[in-house]
Amino acid sequence: MRTLGFIGIALGFVLSSALWSATGKIVGQVLDAKTGLPLIGANVMVRGTWFGAMTDVQGKFEITGLSPGVYEIEVSMIGYEKAVQTGIRIDPEASVTLKMALKPSLLYHPPQVITASKRKQAIENTPVSVDVIGSDAIRMRNVTTLDEVLVKTAGVGIIDGQVDVRGSSGFNWAAGSRILMLVDGHPLISGDTGGINWDIIPVEEVERVEVVKGAGSALYGSNAMAGMINVITREPSAVPQTRIRLTYGFYDTPAYESWRWTDRFLTYRIFEQKKLDLRNILGFQGIDLSHSRMWTSHLGALFTLGRKVSTGYYQNGDYDRWNFMGKCTFRRPLDQFTLSGSWARDDHGDVLQWLSQSRALEVPPQESKNRILYTKGNVAMSYRRVMSSALAYTVKSHYYRNHWENHYWDNRDYATTHKFGAEFQTDWIWKSHAMTFGTEWIYNHSISKIYGKPTTYDWALYGEDEFKLSKAWILTLGTRFDWHRVQAMYSESELSPRLGMVWHPENAPVFRFSLGHGFRAPSIAEVFADITVSGFRVVANPELKKAERAWNLELGANHTIPQVPLPWIGEWLGAQLKWDIALFWHRYTNMIDVDYNPMVGGFQFMNMGKARNMGTEVRLQMACLDGHLSGEVGYTYLDARDLNTQKMLHYRSRHRLNTGGELKFGKWRFGLDYRYASRVEEVVNVYRMDERVPMHVVDARIQWELSRVSLAIEGKNVLNYHYTLRQRLLEPIRHFVFTVRGNF
Repeated sequence: MRTLGFIGIALGFVLSSALWSATGKIVGQVLDAKTGLPLIGANVMVRGTWFGAMTDVQGKFEITGLSPGVYEIEVSMIGYEKAVQTGIRIDPEASVTLKMALKPSLLYHPPQVITASKRKQAIENTPVSVDVIGSDAIRMRNVTTLDEVLVKTAGVGIIDGQVDVRGSSGFNWAAGSRILMLVDGHPLISGDTGGINWDIIPVEEVERVEVVKGAGSALYGSNAMAGMINVITREPSAVPQTRIRLTYGFYDTPAYESWRWTDRFLTYRIFEQKKLDLRNILGFQGIDLSHSRMWTSHLGALFTLGRKVSTGYYQNGDYDRWNFMGKCTFRRPLDQFTLSGSWARDDHGDVLQWLSQSRALEVPPQESKNRILYTKGNVAMSYRRVMSSALAYTVKSHYYRNHWENHYWDNRDYATTHKFGAEFQTDWIWKSHAMTFGTEWIYNHSISKIYGKPTTYDWALYGEDEFKLSKAWILTLGTRFDWHRVQAMYSESELSPRLGMVWHPENAPVFRFSLGHGFRAPSIAEVFADITVSGFRVVANPELKKAERAWNLELGANHTIPQVPLPWIGEWLGAQLKWDIALFWHRYTNMIDVDYNPMVGGFQFMNMGKARNMGTEVRLQMACLDGHLSGEVGYTYLDARDLNTQKMLHYRSRHRLNTGGELKFGKWRFGLDYRYASRVEEVVNVYRMDERVPMHVVDARIQWELSRVSLAIEGKNVLNYHYTLRQRLLEPIRHFVFTVRGNF
């Protein structure tokens, strides 16, 4: 793996010396069209090439190595409308100077995404649905882990930490994910369960999150059969920057008297003790500290450290979490090297089921001291080299280690799992074709009491071509070959093709079509888990040898309606609107799920047969009053059926609604969110007769922003609505969060 990276780097330096003789360059500055101030971190791209740059603290940029010719320059930045300048002539050994201004946009509209095609791409050119969550939306929600923000995205649900996009996953009891999690393009899926550990991602350092909905196996392989979530972290800041976040919160009192299992609930402390002692109520607190800077014009780094502690709102709901992240970048005009690492430790109580419905916040007496100690660490490296206007390559590698220990009354299982991965990717532009080719290798090895010592290997080749048929039509065609092996037990291969089409007429809605094949190989946990927890027996299934597969089809359209000035008033009252609608259809075979198997006297992960998942998703964004008032609505209708029984798939809601709005008034910001999910119709055959209700959650927030400090308070589940998403685990009751941020 290391040799591969060194060979690629050496090859790039040798070849590039012959490619850049007699070239020219472009230098310039990017400004805010409204204020005239320089914009830091704007993306400057030379259309039809891999050349680009990012503006510095003075808004300046430089692009070198351009062969003689005529070019178009595209400048983009989140929160601004894209600007293009054409007819720029480059002569040998000459320099062209530009000054460009970007107009602020009322809507949050990222001009480019990188996840859908493994390279920078205009978001309107993607043949699949892509949602992007910006850093501002994350900061405003005052969250502890990133999954708390994702649930506010159309079609996305989280059940006990497991992510579901458009009904793809539901809930499968801590084994396997049909959504691939990435951080800066590196997979962050645990090697044993194939699940996502949200606490290793430092929320304060997230620049944006790209959510791609639809089959991604053509480029990403297993676990991407229904989509990808890529977390892009901040780059080191152009000027030294130290940030701190302090949080404190407390839980309110449940509505039912019988659920009040402790005298630390808020109502008891105020009305019965006649005083409010913040040290003796159920609550949580945290601190995050980070520093970011560029040491030289090329070298920069970012470091962050955080700790969160909580009593929880139910018995055994307490936790003590530490996390750390470091990122170092070396960036020059034609290449960039990034080394990053993260680590997290989580010592928490565990709840498998409540004591009874009348005592829903308590656990059975013998489980009152159940705990899990979970540590995980990740190191990732990437190097990208632009060899010419038409050719670039990227070398990546990563290592992910996770270790957990059960400290249960009836269980002392443990597991340490190592995951290694490496990837080599080439990007080539030829005429109207933008092509991507690559190879990837992944190795997983676990040492545990629950799994034994299994090892899995994965190797893949992939390629994709984005062909501009005309100015309005774009065709995408690609495929990936994967080979998967589990120890000496068995091996299998998969071919995952993808076809996409985008029609982008000028000043009209953009129409998209995609058809792709996805797959997911069984995780180590699904094949080898042999465990008894709280009286439930899970039995290994070495016969689980078939990957689950799916064909995904999507038809969609979107359009941004520009802000229209009103007579005598101008643009101030004008509204900007964006709508998006998608029809999707997924067909699964060999779908993996857990169910009781009377032949072995316990639960097993098995290939359940065929399933079909179809529905509609509508998204609407609006902003007016010069951006002071904004809002969004997302609605998803789902019909997900087991084709053998014709019943709804487990843990799916037929209707899901996400709405939110925000008002900015001077230094004040007011926000309101509402989430609804209809009653889950089917669950795994455990306590299936328990009452289930729809989800109604309302969150409200207020923020006061000063020059370097901001103060915020947020009420979560302010109506104190009680509901469950999986059997016998009550979702968070009403709680309040106070946040202080400083930026120095």
